[in-house]
Amino acid sequence: MLKNRSLRLAALLSAALGLAPSALAAAETPQVGTPYVFETVDSYLVATHSRIEVTGILQGESAPRTLFFSYNLSTTAFDVGQHVARCDRLALLAMNKPGLYLLTMVQNGSTFAPTCRLTRR
Repeated sequence: MLKNRSLRLAALLSAALGLAPSALAAAETPQVGTPYVFETVDSYLVATHSRIEVTGILQGESAPRTLFFSYNLSTTAFDVGQHVARCDRLALLAMNKPGLYLLTMVQNGSTFAPTCRLTRR
């Protein structure tokens, strides 16, 4: 009986651990106008020329989440590359000094670029 329980526990544990990485890998679409405040930034990916993915722990949560923010390339009022580069630098600061800064990302409507803000705690 004890051996059967141990095998069942091992199977459940391995199944749970097998599901964890795939759950973290799925990127979520942020709600428009909602600020997402990252207490830590674990990963910052420029996925395409119009999309960045930020992985980290949001304020009030304990597990990391991945959110992707999209840029509208038809906007000619600014250079998208410069805007992305500025957010890159802010995310890098947050990654290098965990706990010292908060990175806030907001997905603005389809005609505006997302905003990024770095705040010292």
